[in-house]
Amino acid sequence: MTQPVRRLCLALVTIAAIASVAIVAATAVAAPTRNPVILIHGWTAGGLLPPQKATFEPMRRALAADGRPVHVVDLPGDVNVENAAAIARVVAQARSGQPGHKVDLVGHSMGGLAARHYLKFLGGTAHVEHYVSMGTGQYGWRPACLLPPGTGDDMCPTSPFLRALNRGDDTPGSVAYTTLRTIDDPPAAGGQRNRHLDGGVCVRDGIDGGPHMDEPRNPRIIAMVRQALNDGCPGEIVDLPVT
Repeated sequence: MTQPVRRLCLALVTIAAIASVAIVAATAVAAPTRNPVILIHGWTAGGLLPPQKATFEPMRRALAADGRPVHVVDLPGDVNVENAAAIARVVAQARSGQPGHKVDLVGHSMGGLAARHYLKFLGGTAHVEHYVSMGTGQYGWRPACLLPPGTGDDMCPTSPFLRALNRGDDTPGSVAYTTLRTIDDPPAAGGQRNRHLDGGVCVRDGIDGGPHMDEPRNPRIIAMVRQALNDGCPGEIVDLPVT
């Protein structure tokens, strides 16, 4: 091989190597850097209500457009301890795809209770940056006391599940907590604390967000969820003493 040809070959190899490095670097820059979001549906009435995952589709699209990987949990039923375990599995799966990232939890109705159980009792505070609930009766819903076991009776204000969940700090860890409630949400137990929790939380009440079941697809609610996940507060910060 002549000297000029050898030099040309070396130059081409060098250019190819530089291009490869540039492609790898560009890929690294383009990799998702925003937290994965876990969307958690609510009560299924023992399977009598239609599947609720579809109600999250508009929110899923909006969050995905923000560059967030989105996972919609398919809860196993209406037992919140079991649902919390399902959330833990989805969180682990989401984090395996983005090592080092925390996740954000967005729960609708009873799904917000299962998410809080995961945070408080299953080590979730180490892996979660934001918690947002929509229409969640944080201190219970009295009609649930009439439900058969395993069909949503966890929402009864005096249930062992809620007694344990609301004993001590409602907002553990360094998680940023946000609660959203609309004017159409069903009456819930616990008065003001049912909405606000204790220990510090962003609260927005009285939203004109449409029927309770449609909250996850309501544009106004979706905008508030996006604001909360961007470290904003779509309402006011309320810091009640821990009891």
